[in-house]
Amino acid sequence: MNTIDVDVVTYEVVRNRLTAIVAQQSAVLKNVSGSPLVTEANDCNTGVYLAGGDVVAMGPHNLFHSGSMETVVNHIIADCEDTIGINEGDMFITNDPYKGALHMPDVTMLEPVFYDGVRIAWVGTCAHVLDIGGMTPSSWSPDAREIYQEGLILPPTKIIEGGRTRHDVWNLILAASRLPANLGLDLKAMIAANTHAREGLLRLVGRYGVEVVTSVMSTMLDRSEAQVRARLAALPDGITRARSYFDHDGHKSGLSRIEVELRKTGEQLVFDYGQTAPQLPGFFNCTLSGLRGGVFASVLPVLAHDIPWNSGVMRAIEVTAPEGTIVNAKHPAPCGAATVGATTMVQNTAGNALAKLVSTDAEVRSEAMAGTTGGLMIFHIAGLNQYGEPYGGALTEVLAGGGGATCAANGVDYRGPHEILTGQFNNVEGEESVFPLLWLRRGANTDGGGAGRFHGGVSTSSTFTLHNTGGLHGVLAGHSMSMPSTAGLHGGMPGSTHHVSITRADGSDTVYTGSPGEIHLGAGDVVDWSFHGGGGWGDPLDAAADAVADDVRAARISEQAALDLYGVVLVDSVVDAAATEARRDSVRAVRRGWPRTATVDATPVSAADARRVGDHLLLGDDTYACDCGQVLAPAEENWKGYACRGELTAADLGAKVRLHPGLRADGYACPGCGALLGVEVRAADDAPLHELQLSAK
Repeated sequence: MNTIDVDVVTYEVVRNRLTAIVAQQSAVLKNVSGSPLVTEANDCNTGVYLAGGDVVAMGPHNLFHSGSMETVVNHIIADCEDTIGINEGDMFITNDPYKGALHMPDVTMLEPVFYDGVRIAWVGTCAHVLDIGGMTPSSWSPDAREIYQEGLILPPTKIIEGGRTRHDVWNLILAASRLPANLGLDLKAMIAANTHAREGLLRLVGRYGVEVVTSVMSTMLDRSEAQVRARLAALPDGITRARSYFDHDGHKSGLSRIEVELRKTGEQLVFDYGQTAPQLPGFFNCTLSGLRGGVFASVLPVLAHDIPWNSGVMRAIEVTAPEGTIVNAKHPAPCGAATVGATTMVQNTAGNALAKLVSTDAEVRSEAMAGTTGGLMIFHIAGLNQYGEPYGGALTEVLAGGGGATCAANGVDYRGPHEILTGQFNNVEGEESVFPLLWLRRGANTDGGGAGRFHGGVSTSSTFTLHNTGGLHGVLAGHSMSMPSTAGLHGGMPGSTHHVSITRADGSDTVYTGSPGEIHLGAGDVVDWSFHGGGGWGDPLDAAADAVADDVRAARISEQAALDLYGVVLVDSVVDAAATEARRDSVRAVRRGWPRTATVDATPVSAADARRVGDHLLLGDDTYACDCGQVLAPAEENWKGYACRGELTAADLGAKVRLHPGLRADGYACPGCGALLGVEVRAADDAPLHELQLSAK
């Protein structure tokens, strides 16, 4: 469709009206839905799209869908336009991860918008439903080895035709679910939300004309693209890398690498996952839509924090991964836990690589952030509730992980997953009113935030038991129980790993170090758990001692951690300044004694003439150096090979951190002043990661 010039006032009015339509669409979805994952957790999204599928405006909910919804539209057009047709009054449904969905519980519904017989746009919704079939209640199936075992697969299917519901399709979908009443309500919510958005869009067209509205939609993408490209052009060219690991393949313990190379050239970013391990036998894989969603969820809040979010932002970004890897699985690999599995790991690594790049530029350094809630521990329960009725649902407090620290502030406590900007979790009374559970405790997960000059936010920790029921079925699944996946930055420590233990009514205890999977709980059983904290920023010894003392009093940090990680000595909750200084000097001296395998002779680097690429790390014309003046390494080499390197234990990383037996952790310190420049967790047989290759200032 041809575009026309639109005056600035009309442009802003129409643009803001499109944003309002999407916000109202979200409100309708949440008000009608029967899923607490939609009404409470905001695990959903809505949007308006161009006729070809490009995102024009999207809701501020689950950002993973920023990559999936556009892909779904593309598949609907490819599969349906020349076969069953795409006509006015039609609506399409799909949940197929190999057709653009993230995983099968994420049901997507899209409606074409026609004006005078021409398709001018799409409106769409996506919501996580409580059950769509499969091996286990909830459609989270830890034992699955292929996608066919994970539930009813819906390729792009016409559920409404010419304004009339196809009840044969409707009945087929509901027949697959253990909770058809809830699912039916979710489907009606998506239909209502799309109808509201379509009518709002057509009213806008009726007022301003189709050429004005479609021109504004296209221009929104062009302007977002131009702004992002301008921001990228101001950043230095170079390469950053990030790496993490699955500590579980969905069936058993084991390490599988997720690695990204981020290449920035001019106005373009390329996220290359070519070094990632082959797809897993279990359900933590994601498809191409999850890969794109994970990258975009990491990019949008950092590079486009003040830019309208749409497909224009994504035009400056290329995402690649070989088919058959964990992040681009090949059919029919299972991917039922993609959203909490590979897609989250993509977000973690893409976000970490991007933060390293952004940290090198003074103008946008404040937007960089350490790792936030590196994974979710899903706990979906089902059975008969306290009212004697069948039920199913997920506990929402898993969303209360810690936020990552920045260069200027501690991470936000209970921030939740980075991709769900509007996420929230139920209070205790809310959970107890709908589930046959009784909470014995809920509070701060002390020492859960990664230590640093600024520490990561803490997560929740809670204990609960069954109440007024004889038992329940549960799916308790999550990676990174023995791999700290919320990475710190520039010497900051990683956030806590998941911790889950179950005490049975007979007094026996089970402490999990890997994904538990399908479980059964009986009367008197007690579950105790806590979640990922945020990563820290900078050397913990640089933290203000009085601020550490305040956090000890607030139960964010224990007194022992204040001493061990921050070098802060407290006497009757008050900082002993002399003892703290002596303690910190002693720790720095130990670091300076760590082995150093190579040295370099070069002229000292002046901080005023160098580019700051970390809290202490500088890049001069030819060399890396610490801001104390100590020269470290040639600029073209990995500076880690020239720093003092010490192997760290899990306790050195944090009281709530576990390390898989196949992992090792290293600290890298300046040989001159003993400042901690970096912390890396890696597989024992992997070489230290060359994280930064950058042009000098």
